[in-house]
Amino acid sequence: MSELINNTELRIKHLYAFVHGIIHQREKGAELIRKYKDAIEQVQPFDVVAVVDMLMEEGPKGDTMKQLKKGINRSLNMLYKGLVSREIPDYSTKDFFGILQQENNELNSRLIAIRPFIKAFNEKNADKQKITDSLSEIKKQVEALQEFNLHYIKKENILFPYAEKHLKEYRCLPLMWSYHNDIRKLIKDTVTIIEGKNTDLQRLNRLLGDLFFNMYAIRFREEYILFPVIFNQIPEKEMHNMLEQAFDVGFAFIAPPSKNILEKNQSSAGTKKGETFLSIDELDGKLLDFDTGRLTIKQAIVMLNHLPVDVTFVDENDKVCYFSTPGDRIFPRSKAIIGRLVENCHPPSSVHIVKQLVDDFRTGKKQKESFWIRMGEKFILIQYFALHDKGGNFCGTLEVSQDVSDIRKLEGEKRLTE
Repeated sequence: MSELINNTELRIKHLYAFVHGIIHQREKGAELIRKYKDAIEQVQPFDVVAVVDMLMEEGPKGDTMKQLKKGINRSLNMLYKGLVSREIPDYSTKDFFGILQQENNELNSRLIAIRPFIKAFNEKNADKQKITDSLSEIKKQVEALQEFNLHYIKKENILFPYAEKHLKEYRCLPLMWSYHNDIRKLIKDTVTIIEGKNTDLQRLNRLLGDLFFNMYAIRFREEYILFPVIFNQIPEKEMHNMLEQAFDVGFAFIAPPSKNILEKNQSSAGTKKGETFLSIDELDGKLLDFDTGRLTIKQAIVMLNHLPVDVTFVDENDKVCYFSTPGDRIFPRSKAIIGRLVENCHPPSSVHIVKQLVDDFRTGKKQKESFWIRMGEKFILIQYFALHDKGGNFCGTLEVSQDVSDIRKLEGEKRLTE
């Protein structure tokens, strides 16, 4: 086999068989390692991306998604040696990737700082006060890890959309998003269990172990698998746009870079071939006729952005065309999602729901759907509306999200005349 292993297609085929075997446990791990030894030793970052893309294309969901993720975790442990032996790019040469790497380095320092307190409450003869003090410090430091969500948001809302445009094997991206959600839940659950009256130390150890494993695993998969594959595929002008949008999201654990870096190799996104549009300035002074009134384009934009809701419009082809920018957005959005299929804007756990909902809107089976969730102290109402023109033709989907916490507290009346 070894004389053929430089054939990328063959190597990917063998690695797919290896990972598939690990996931479904049809052979012992040692036997699979022996059978695919050459492919495992010669693994390249793109091989992993391609294999995961194939596995995701098969449509895992529910319990099979859990099985897939568990199998991929085991497989990557066995591929670790081969992957870390490959040369990776110098991420500092492209500021967007350099920022993500800096955030990862700082995350590593934060995780290391938590370890002594975990060790302290696990000491055999630790007294009650020592355990209490250790748990208090762990809670404080794990809560601080929530800031790292900004790192994941930059990936989900900026990096992933651009990567989809240039990477045919992009289905590893929603899988990585699902790991982000696992980490978010682990942070929340860890804080919750420590806040309880009688902390279950055994369960706390499991949660912390899972949290550390997942955060370190995602860092490794970024820097040794995903980033090397897409580093040179995204054009420079798009890298500049990504960097601009990163400033809108914010930075995790690091000081905001100087905006002078935006001036380096500055270029605009330009217009896609075949696209024509008029800028706000070109429309200045012209009125938009809404049937029930006329507004300038600037007035329309100001009005939409001052509505106390997040608005996102998805067209009849299921592509995101617009989102409003109110002062306090509920859910993060970036310009990178414009033109993106709406199903790719969601983690795997909810993709099938989104697709079914849009299909129901398109066929007329449903006209609206509502969901509501809690986000900390906020109570969020999320509504989807089917849009049709006067002829009944499907025009797309409108998503409207609103914090209704204060609305739910209203009682009695307050009249304008009072």
